[in-house]
Amino acid sequence: MKQITNEKKIVRGARVGKVATLIGLGFLVGGLIISLVFQDSPQLWLSFLCLLLGLIVSSIGTANMNRWVREPRADQALARALKGFDDRYKLYNYCLPAPHVLLSPLGLFVLTALGHDGTIRFDGKKFRRDFSLGRLLRFMAEEGLGNPLAEADAQVQALQKLLQAHGVEAEVKNILVFFSPQVRLEVQDPPRPVVVPKGLKKALRKMGDKIPGEQYRRLEQLLESEAEL
Repeated sequence: MKQITNEKKIVRGARVGKVATLIGLGFLVGGLIISLVFQDSPQLWLSFLCLLLGLIVSSIGTANMNRWVREPRADQALARALKGFDDRYKLYNYCLPAPHVLLSPLGLFVLTALGHDGTIRFDGKKFRRDFSLGRLLRFMAEEGLGNPLAEADAQVQALQKLLQAHGVEAEVKNILVFFSPQVRLEVQDPPRPVVVPKGLKKALRKMGDKIPGEQYRRLEQLLESEAEL
């Protein structure tokens, strides 16, 4: 399996996370100092402003640290899951309209990577995530589960738009991959595969249909040109 990854985006995101975390901490410390120095002063509102800014900026920093620094990152988890495939399987990370795109002899896939941990349930209509104390403590720094299917649809549509703009016809298939080592899936009748990394290969083989060599080459040429870093 071959990887094409936008390393600059990873480095940039990690830098934003570190800088924002430090700035947020500075605001929090500043707010604490102001609250102690100006306890009975009209300027006390500055303390609350610093504390609010500190929480917001720290949350942005921590979210970026979680996405770009904490391992395994999404690209790392997907690469490990696909290990063993030959170089006809090409994983494009952070360099196309969808964050993770896999071109393979079995077709073109958008791999929607989700890093949430804990128990994730799908009852046939909606995703839910079990409450935990850890989530409560991390609520300002952690992305909510949201609507994974809508997120996946948006990524698929973004890639389809690229194909249409270049006159390339291909079906874009989608798999949701929850890649946190601490995730537990309880999924019933999903409209598309929902897996952990160790189930990704099986899902690809089950969904995939061998595509003609000419179509593969056209897709490869387009994706390579769009992913030039």
